Amino acid sequence: MKGAASKIILSAFANIYDSGVSELKSKLVKRSDEAGDSTAHAWSLRVRGLTDQEARVYSGKHVFSVGRQASFTDEDPHPSAVEYLLGALGGDLVSGFQKQAAKRGVQIDATELVVSGRLENPMVFLGVVGAEGSAGFGSIEATMYVGADADEASLQEIWRATLATSPLVNTLGHSVPLTLAMQLTP
Repeated sequence: MKGAASKIILSAFANIYDSGVSELKSKLVKRSDEAGDSTAHAWSLRVRGLTDQEARVYSGKHVFSVGRQASFTDEDPHPSAVEYLLGALGGDLVSGFQKQAAKRGVQIDATELVVSGRLENPMVFLGVVGAEGSAGFGSIEATMYVGADADEASLQEIWRATLATSPLVNTLGHSVPLTLAMQLTP
């Protein structure tokens, strides 16, 4: 009986795999694992230097180029590392705001975020002899403009939740002063 039962189980197992259910099962297991232990997840990217003005970043199925560390011109062929950092912060806030709004059933008609940052002392970055201080950001400011059919108090609550759950705000906020605001548009 024990042998017959194991043959039936193996047969059923083979039928599951033959029917394509196994692919769905592996996706469900993967999603379950990601949700179950998200504290252990680490992002891993590969960055390859191409020239003194371009690095190529490989992240899963995505590839993008990063220009110089920082640039003071609009003529560069690729965004600089500091522009990507500011853009990543902006993307984090816009996506996070939309996610928090959806969780509360609030329909957002439009969002746009304007973000800017200043280096504490750009002369340190440029390697000017005698320059002191830090080449890092001295401040970052962002304003999110939101169009929605909701009261301002509800939108401010969504904004607070966005800031509280933002990985980048909660990382950058430890090292640089952040001024982050949300403004309702007509």
